[in-house]
Amino acid sequence: MEQSQLRVRFPTRPRRGAVYLAALAVAGVAAGGAEARAETFELAAAPTARALGELTIDELSEISITSVSKRPEAISHAASSVYVITNDAIRQAGALTIPEALRLAPNLEVMRIDALDYSITARGFAGFESANKLLVLVDGRSVYTPLFSGVDWDQHHILLDDIAQIEVVSGPGGTLWGANAVNGVVNITSRSAFDTQGPLAVASLGTLDSDISLRYGAQLGDSGAGRVYATAFKRGDLDEAGGASADDGWDGWQAGFRTDWAYGSDTFTVQGDLQDATIDESLGFGDGYVRGGNALGRWTRRLGPASTVEVQAYYDHIEREARGIHDKLRVWDVEAQHAFTLGRHAVVWGGGYRITRDEFRTLAEPQLLSPPRRRVDIGNVFVQDAIALRPDLLLTLGVKLETNDYTRSEWTPNARLGWSLSERQFLWAAVSRAIRNPSRIERDFTIAGFVQPGQMGSEKLVAYEVGYRGRLTSAASVSASLYYHDYDELRTNEFIPGRQPAPVFVGNTMEGETWGVEAWGDLQVTDWWRLSAGGAVLRKDFRLKPGSRDVARFEAAGADPGYWAKLRSHMRLADNLELDLGMRVYDDVPTLAASGYVGASAYTEASVRIAWRINEQLELSATGLDLLNARHAEASEARRNEVPRSAFVTLRWTP
Repeated sequence: MEQSQLRVRFPTRPRRGAVYLAALAVAGVAAGGAEARAETFELAAAPTARALGELTIDELSEISITSVSKRPEAISHAASSVYVITNDAIRQAGALTIPEALRLAPNLEVMRIDALDYSITARGFAGFESANKLLVLVDGRSVYTPLFSGVDWDQHHILLDDIAQIEVVSGPGGTLWGANAVNGVVNITSRSAFDTQGPLAVASLGTLDSDISLRYGAQLGDSGAGRVYATAFKRGDLDEAGGASADDGWDGWQAGFRTDWAYGSDTFTVQGDLQDATIDESLGFGDGYVRGGNALGRWTRRLGPASTVEVQAYYDHIEREARGIHDKLRVWDVEAQHAFTLGRHAVVWGGGYRITRDEFRTLAEPQLLSPPRRRVDIGNVFVQDAIALRPDLLLTLGVKLETNDYTRSEWTPNARLGWSLSERQFLWAAVSRAIRNPSRIERDFTIAGFVQPGQMGSEKLVAYEVGYRGRLTSAASVSASLYYHDYDELRTNEFIPGRQPAPVFVGNTMEGETWGVEAWGDLQVTDWWRLSAGGAVLRKDFRLKPGSRDVARFEAAGADPGYWAKLRSHMRLADNLELDLGMRVYDDVPTLAASGYVGASAYTEASVRIAWRINEQLELSATGLDLLNARHAEASEARRNEVPRSAFVTLRWTP
C-alpha cells in the first residue's frame, strides 16, 4: 500500500451502538404512558418539583441561552445542538470540579487522564494532544490556551454554587466565537451578584477529592451587589494499572470577587480571580505549580426595546510549571457588539482584538520552542442576521473575518435554518465553516538539525448538521441531531526525504470525515421523579494526502469510543430528602500503537448521591462515584492513570 493511501477508520459495532442509542429514546417513547401512570403512582411524602422551586419540563425547554446567537433566545428554538447543565443538575450530581460537571453533557466526551489532566472534546479527537477543537469560555473570558490549543482544566476552580448554567454547543461556532470553536463551545456563566446574597459555606471530605468553599454576598447601596469567595481543594492520587498509587495528586486554592451594578439603562460587571496550586511529581519532573489571576469588566447599555450595546475587556495571567515545561501566558482582550432588531431582521455585529504574550522553556535541554517568547495579535469583525422568512421560519446568515500573525486572514461563515412546526416542535439545519489556528508548539517547535518550525497552517472544517428538538408531552422532551464533518489540512508530522538526518516539520496533510448522532431527553415520571438520558454514536474515517509521510501516524485524529450513553435519575423522596443516581456507559477506546495510544476497555460506571436537608440552613449529603469497578482507565495515552472508586460527604450551610 502506498503511503498516500493510508487511512484509519473507527471500528464499527452496529449492534451494540444501536442498542445504546435505542436506550436514549426510551424516555421519549414512554412519555405518554408514563404521564398516564403518574396519575396513580404517587408517594404521599414527596413534594412537587414546583413547590421546591425546580424547573418543569416546559421551563427546561424554554431556558434562555446566548451561545448560539450571542443574544438571549429560548433553547427550544436554537438552531444548533446545544445542551444546558443547570445549577441544580451540578448540585444533584455531586460534582466538585468543572470537568466532573461536564460529564453531565451527553454531547461531550470526558476522559480523565490523570489527577491533573482531562481530555474533553465534542464529536471526536479525544486525547490530550488532539482535544484541541473545543472553545471554552468562563463569563466571556476564553480559557483556550494558544500554547497547545487545549484547556488546562486544573486552572479553573469556580465556586460551582455560583454557576448559573453551562451551555454546551456541539458543532462549529466560529462565526460568532472565532477560530478554535471548531467542534464545539462550552460557555460557563456565573450568577449575578444580586442572586448570591448572604453567606455560604460548603465542605466536602472524600477518599479521593476534598474541597472547602466560603462565599459572602451583600448589597452595595441601592444599585449594586457584590460577593467574595475562597475555595481550597485537594485532588487525590489516581491508581496505576496494578492498583498502586500513581502519586499524582495535587492541591491549591482560588479566591475571587464579582460586583454588578444597574443604573437605568446601563449595567456593569467587574470580577476577578486569583489562584495558587502545587502540583506534585508532574510526569516525573518533580513538584510543579500553577498560579495566576484575571480581571474582567463588562458594560451593557439598552438603547431601546430591541437594541443593546455591550463592551467587554479582560486581562489574564497564568504561570505554571508542570509536565516538564515552564510556561507563562498573559492575555489582553477587548470586544464590543451591537444587537438590534429592524423589521424582520435580528442583527448582531461587532469585533474584538486580543494580544497574547507567552514565554516557554523546557526544564531539561534541549529547548523546544524558537523563539522562547512570542507576541501574537488576533483581530476580528463579525456580523450575523436572523431573518424571519415567515412567522415559523427563521434563516440565520453570518460571517466572521479573523486575522492572526500565523495564517493572516480566515473566513468562517455559517447558514442556519430553523422551522417551528408547532409551539412544541422545532426542526433545524446548518452548514458552517470553522478553522483552528496553529498553536505555539505546532508553529514554533524546533530541534536544530531535526525539526524545522514555522510551516503548519490552519486546520479546516465544513460541517453539515440537521436536528430536532421538541416536547412530546408536558412530561417529556427530546433533542436529536445528525452531523457530518468534513475536515481538511489536519495536523501531521512530516519528514523531508532525501536528507540525512531527515528533518521533521509540522504540516497539514491529513483529511477525513466524522459523522454521527447525538440525542438526549428528559422525562418527568411523577411530580417527584425525573429521568434524563442521552448519548452519542461516532464514526471516523481519516487518510493522508498523496505524498504525505506522517510519522505521527494519525495521532492528531485522536482515539475515541464508538458510542457513549449517560442516564440520571433525580428523586425527591420527601421535603428534606433527595436521591440521585447516575450511570455512564463508554465503548472501547481503540489501540493505535503507531500513534502512541494504548487504548482503554469499555466500561460502565455508576454514581449515587443522597442528600438530607437537616433544616432550612443545613444540608448533609453523601456521594459515591465510579462504584462499579475498583478502578478503570478512561483515556488512551500511555501515560494515563486509572480512576478509582471514591466517596465523599458534603456539608452545606446557607442561612
